[in-house]
Amino acid sequence: MRIAMWPTGTGRSRAAAASSASWRCFALAAALLVAQVLPPAGAIAWLVLRHAPLSGWSGSSCAVRGRWGLSARQAALCRGALDAMPQLARAAQLTVTTCRQLFADRRWNCSSLENAPALSPDLYTGTREQAYVYALSSAAVTYSLARACAQGALPHCSCAGPPRDPPNGNFKWGGCGDNVRYGAALARQFADAAERRGGKTTQQRRRQHHGGGERRRHWALPPTPAVTSSKRRKSVDGDGEQERAEEQGHLDRGSAGGRRRRLGRARAHLALVNLHNNRAGRRAVESSEVTQCKCHGVSGSCNIKTCWRALPRLADIGLRLQRRFAAAVEVVSRRTVPAGVGRRLVPAQAPAPAPAVRTYSQDDLIFLAKSPDYCLPDPRTGSHGTHGRACNASSTGFDGCDNMCCGRGYRTVAVENVERCQCKYYWCCYVKCNTCKSWVDVHECL
Repeated sequence: MRIAMWPTGTGRSRAAAASSASWRCFALAAALLVAQVLPPAGAIAWLVLRHAPLSGWSGSSCAVRGRWGLSARQAALCRGALDAMPQLARAAQLTVTTCRQLFADRRWNCSSLENAPALSPDLYTGTREQAYVYALSSAAVTYSLARACAQGALPHCSCAGPPRDPPNGNFKWGGCGDNVRYGAALARQFADAAERRGGKTTQQRRRQHHGGGERRRHWALPPTPAVTSSKRRKSVDGDGEQERAEEQGHLDRGSAGGRRRRLGRARAHLALVNLHNNRAGRRAVESSEVTQCKCHGVSGSCNIKTCWRALPRLADIGLRLQRRFAAAVEVVSRRTVPAGVGRRLVPAQAPAPAPAVRTYSQDDLIFLAKSPDYCLPDPRTGSHGTHGRACNASSTGFDGCDNMCCGRGYRTVAVENVERCQCKYYWCCYVKCNTCKSWVDVHECL
């Protein structure tokens, strides 16, 4: 491959780039404020499992939890369900590849996920990007486990049961549906485990005080097959009572004074945001189920159809979450009205004191800290910058050179593309191709 380079039009002027300086300073200050009290967290460090083997897991594999980015709780779960670990490795692979695919034309392009188990500030300071990664990774675990059940790859689960909705006259329920209920239940235990360390909900503390003690950490396997309704289904995570209990339990933590109190509250708020986004990811999988059918009849007449509930590609679920990423809600912790209800995470734009009822849904993504613009490299915010990134000179969207290059301009690189073409099959049995060359203009940010 040969490359020729020459300068071309440079998009917006340098003055345009300078106009965003005040915004970068503001975003940096906000991120640094959070980073001062929040050490690098490892809740999604398990994404390093994308490099893990897809077979041969043993108790000793789980013991080296630092290598695989597992928290103590996750390592215990690993030892209790070795058969599920290949599916978690696939989930980690799907998370990274799906994120890179969907954000390939954005300034922030999921490149920081490649460094797991080491996490950069964009993935531990409560940013909008962190919200998306948590939701997507939780969805990927649910997806992988649900599909594995239907494929017979897990010994403790099988196909999902038929929906409660009665079939109409054109089809009957049958086949082997993806077991989303089972997948979501196990995904909740694994993905949420790292966020629950170091603290308990109000109910858990109350049970321990009255002699209930702590249960041994293991996978609590849900019943299977799971029977669901395709119309009005209860969430795979329940009706929200547990989430509300966890919310109050987290916000009650950090009651000591001074810096210790601020640190405890900041960690509790971030853990609660992560738990919410994990749950939003699982709910996105549940709401993405579609009906698939197989025809039966003479000569393919399809007089009778057998149908089941199945999941689309994870990329389709990731696209649904990407739309929620764009509409994510910034939240803060405020005291609620009426008095005595405690503190609650509410939208940052909500009036103070905050109402006792949330004004964002369980399906929304939420975040704590404004993101930087990701134009320039800055290790303090996790920004890699966009220097050298490819852009589209004719686009006005995210991938356009004006947007991608942040007004710094771009250069055009002429790349000679060499590929096989005009291939013909010869009997018997080989294929002969010609070699075709072409020049393609590639635009790169300065």
